[in-house]
Amino acid sequence: MSRILVDSSIWIEFFRRPDAPVSLVLDQLLAHRLVCTTGLIKAEVVPGARSARDFRRLRTLFEALPLAPERGGFWAHLMRFRYRLHKKGVFGIGIPDLIIATVSIQNRKLVFTTDEDFPRMIPYVPVRLFTP
Repeated sequence: MSRILVDSSIWIEFFRRPDAPVSLVLDQLLAHRLVCTTGLIKAEVVPGARSARDFRRLRTLFEALPLAPERGGFWAHLMRFRYRLHKKGVFGIGIPDLIIATVSIQNRKLVFTTDEDFPRMIPYVPVRLFTP
């Protein structure tokens, strides 16, 4: 059962440096079928392919992963989270990161990321991070 939503920051490292510690962790998560994705993450990672062949390979890989969908009330939740962050003085969290956080919350997934914006959200947004 997929339970970990892997952020673009991890995927990029995985493809650039397969021997990096986070890449080795992701490799194990994939082997145990614990990984899922979102349309946004696919749209961020797949077009970064270096060739048409790599593009096809990445598209196939991401299409094989379970998809964590946006659920009812998605945008209302995202707006409420962004409002809460702004009221607490937390600025600079991008909409893509809030989309990933909201999808993970709605689907009860952990987020595997190296993006520093996610830990900044935790006091105000109930996103849960995967720590290897």
